[in-house]
Amino acid sequence: MPVAVGTTIADRPPAQNRSTGAASTTSLIRVQSTTGQMHPTNPTGTTGTTNPEATTTPPTSNPPDTTGPLATAALPCWTPTRNNIKAWLERNSRSLAELYEGAVLLLYQNPIPGHVRFIAHAVREIRNRLPDAIGGPTKSRQVQYKNRLDKIAKMHGASTLIADIGGTTPPITTITVERKFGRAIATLLQDHTAAREKPIDAARRLFKAIAPENTSEETLQPILDHWITVTTWFEEKNHDTGHTSDYYQPQEVRQHFTLFENAIAAATRPFFDTLEDLDAILEDANQ
Repeated sequence: MPVAVGTTIADRPPAQNRSTGAASTTSLIRVQSTTGQMHPTNPTGTTGTTNPEATTTPPTSNPPDTTGPLATAALPCWTPTRNNIKAWLERNSRSLAELYEGAVLLLYQNPIPGHVRFIAHAVREIRNRLPDAIGGPTKSRQVQYKNRLDKIAKMHGASTLIADIGGTTPPITTITVERKFGRAIATLLQDHTAAREKPIDAARRLFKAIAPENTSEETLQPILDHWITVTTWFEEKNHDTGHTSDYYQPQEVRQHFTLFENAIAAATRPFFDTLEDLDAILEDANQ
């Protein structure tokens, strides 16, 4: 009699017990294989043939999640100050908050290979993007390099200059060009310089946007100098210099990261121009 594909249970008629004559009931489990044959199995596992497909695999336990918000919040590296910094960043830029959270975990929880460069990249991105996130993007003029260089290349004197630099004869010490040609080059260089915001100017824009009441240059300058010094230390470690992460002392990396955090924490507190905050930052910077 054909049986549907799968597992069926049929009770066979009561059998007489040879010793007592009493009837006993057993269940016969029939498993139909992919070939269509029925394979009886004994529930006790003493006799019969079992189908591997019907074997129950014990559940495996997954490792605990240490990346979720609730898990990371419980880690000892998340001090009240770091939680405040992360919450402030999340209110202003969730992408930067994510970078900060990742840097903290890499530094204190899971220092994977290359973690120093990853942390350095995070610090650089926070420094570069935070002024726009807090103070709004600047209306900087975009320099049309391709169009302007095309015009300069067609001007009288350009071919002579190119031939002198790329020729086989030694270049002369002094090159004389027409004023119009020289002015076009000088103007392009001037616009290029003006379009690139200096790190100190971006930092000034950031801290003034955080606390508009703190416009005193005397108050801001020590904070700005500290911010640039700390973030520059990380910026110098962005690229591959042939050193692995173990080249840097863990305590040194943590010290500079703490200085970076202190600058943000002090700026996000009201009235960060108090002498106590300023003295604390400068004291950390000089250690």
